[in-house]
Amino acid sequence: MSRFVLLAVGIVCLAGLAAPAAPGLKEKGDKSDLKKLEGDWKVESWMQHGQNVPMDATWSFKGDKYTLTMPANTEEGSIKIDPEKKPAVMDLTITGGNCSGKDQPGIYKFDGDTLICCFAWPGTTDRPTEFNSTAANRFVLVTLKRAK
Repeated sequence: MSRFVLLAVGIVCLAGLAAPAAPGLKEKGDKSDLKKLEGDWKVESWMQHGQNVPMDATWSFKGDKYTLTMPANTEEGSIKIDPEKKPAVMDLTITGGNCSGKDQPGIYKFDGDTLICCFAWPGTTDRPTEFNSTAANRFVLVTLKRAK
């Protein structure tokens, strides 16, 4: 191959490496999970500190943004996911609502039209490793069903 062709191939490869990922995406493969999240979800169950909390709420995702609408609070923010981790990781950056300015590390999994998320308490950094909520771990376990 000529030096010119090698140089051109090298530049194209470097340009691909330097291109920024879309917000909320860690890698190219994340797009499929962001697409699965897209839309409105109804909260089926909400467990906080090991206690079931009745919650009439909806959670909407659009790209790397979310809105969680609850009776007494509307929370907004952005998400960053990494579906390659086991379990898959979802981090919230809360920009509006009662917990504005706090981050919330979590994990998630899909089961058909059901989304299960487990998050640390807003502002804390201990990421859950299992989908459970106890008084000791202070995690929030949320089960969502895709809205029809």
